[in-house]
Amino acid sequence: MLRAFLFSIILGSPAFAETHETFIGEAREKGVLVYTEKHSVTKNANGQPVEAVTNYVSPDGKVLGVLRSNFKDSLNLPEHTFEDERTKAKYGIRRSGTKVEMFSQEGNEPEKTKVLENDDATERLQVGCQGFNYYLFGKVDQIKEKKYLPVLFMIPGELSSYKFELEFIKDNPDQTVDFTVKIESWFLRLFAPKLEFRYDRKINRIVWYKGLSNIKNDKGKLMDVVIDYKY
Repeated sequence: MLRAFLFSIILGSPAFAETHETFIGEAREKGVLVYTEKHSVTKNANGQPVEAVTNYVSPDGKVLGVLRSNFKDSLNLPEHTFEDERTKAKYGIRRSGTKVEMFSQEGNEPEKTKVLENDDATERLQVGCQGFNYYLFGKVDQIKEKKYLPVLFMIPGELSSYKFELEFIKDNPDQTVDFTVKIESWFLRLFAPKLEFRYDRKINRIVWYKGLSNIKNDKGKLMDVVIDYKY
């Protein structure tokens, strides 16, 4: 399935200094709070993310899952590992040189892997984890002019990648910009929900998201959520 994402900032820092940013995202399903994302991001002196840890916490305070990301080699497709604290399932992306490998493991079962083939990524932006928010910084007007951006979206939990389109929808009076992300195949589009998000030009961040979560409910199904991000 799909999921995605989120964050970015401009900082004026002295040489050698690392800075830390924290923010939250409140996820609701049918208007009911189902979990809170607690983000902690380390950035270098240029304001670029170096690594991040995101804790997904239930309304009663239990940690549902933890996402750890490393942006050393890529902002839009970082190395990352997500672990479900309830089932101990884990998945993510690792790199070795130019090779990108997806991995997935259910509990104590053997790990499964799949290497992304070069042909899959031709002339497409490779996106995974929290990559959209970092990629959009400074590129909103370019995407607005083109209307569409072809994307290869990684779903490491399924060892799959899908061809999507990032589409500019509209500028809003409050300086936010609306985008959708929808699967390219018209046939698969009948079955796959689209993702929607809002980017705030004033703070250079995604502030709202609607679509599938990477957190499953008690029945093991991905939730369909609306997330408001607070910085």
